[in-house]
Amino acid sequence: MTNAPPRHGRGKHAKPPSEISVRWKRLITSSLKGSGRRRLVAAGTGTATVALVAVAAAAGFAATGDGEKSPQAAVAGQRAKPAASGSPEATDPAHNGGAPDETADVLPYLQTKDPDKKVSKYVKDVQRTGDFLRVYTDLKEGDENSKPAVSLCEWTTEFLRGGGDEEPRVFIHGKSEGNGSIVLANKQSDKDDCEVGETR
Repeated sequence: MTNAPPRHGRGKHAKPPSEISVRWKRLITSSLKGSGRRRLVAAGTGTATVALVAVAAAAGFAATGDGEKSPQAAVAGQRAKPAASGSPEATDPAHNGGAPDETADVLPYLQTKDPDKKVSKYVKDVQRTGDFLRVYTDLKEGDENSKPAVSLCEWTTEFLRGGGDEEPRVFIHGKSEGNGSIVLANKQSDKDDCEVGETR
């Protein structure tokens, strides 16, 4: 039998471990046992949570830039609030005629522009027809170029532009006794100011 040293043993010239490395090793070993491990996991979870909250806050500030809300951000804020009792259209895409991803955000956006619902209360349906976005209201035939009709047209145009539509085309419809629905305000080109002419 030989008295050869183990293969991985320290040679006589190897440095012993430093006092700091010995303490560090003991600290880690004790932390990974029993309640110490639970404390270490809890501390790590808390640190990770704080980091995630900080990242989310920074992302939120970066998204808003100069503090102005985009139409989509305004809608997200509106959707976070509970819908008023009596206005199921505010949250139910079934009340909007187009595909939910195209038209469901229009009414909540209009409501952010009109917190008292003096104008947006007239909106009954929103539909996409080809290039046109149509807002159906319960305004009457005599409400052509009225303040509510023109405001709805301007706000809807603003919403579409904020979503990247460079040439928004908007029609605001009202009820007509004989014809079903008539155009109370519209924007058919960039030169339109949302008011309809006398011949229409």
